[in-house]
Amino acid sequence: MPLPNAKPDPEDSNVYKQLSSIKASDLTRSQLDVIRDPLFLNDQSEDVLRRIALIGLVTDQLSISGPIPRTAQQAISSVTYSGSSTVTQEVFKPSVGEVWQYNQASVRMQGGSSGITLLLGNDTTSSTNNVMLGQESSSGVQPFDLVGQMSPLYITSDQYLIAQHYSLATGESSEVRVSLIRVR
Repeated sequence: MPLPNAKPDPEDSNVYKQLSSIKASDLTRSQLDVIRDPLFLNDQSEDVLRRIALIGLVTDQLSISGPIPRTAQQAISSVTYSGSSTVTQEVFKPSVGEVWQYNQASVRMQGGSSGITLLLGNDTTSSTNNVMLGQESSSGVQPFDLVGQMSPLYITSDQYLIAQHYSLATGESSEVRVSLIRVR
């Protein structure tokens, strides 16, 4: 059954013409974005926008109630030190328009004088423009505890995760693994 009063009719719809050879279970977010990106938000696009929303919901590429299924992933930042140093790295920066939710993180440090500070911000050259989420300096593998009440924590292209690794000795290493899921 077509969308009520939709124009053009489903058989003439460019959306269905472009997707006709793709199974719903095989549709990727980027394929849906190719159809969505050139649209203008006006009354002439309403029917196409409704079709894209319907396809997005059916294929788990869009969610109106929480995390988008099958989008969970890990981001990793790791450093092996050649001497006393501080290395600042982008851990995870979503594409423009995407929003990801931080779930949990763990750290692994080898050596007794290394540590990691996890930051939320947009500047890998200075920690002054970023918010400190937590800091860990114990050896071994352990959960990374956030400072304060920051749940849920959302990550965007303009406020993303940054790790500041530091060490006082050669040969030490540190790694942070972050679990995330896309919500928009």
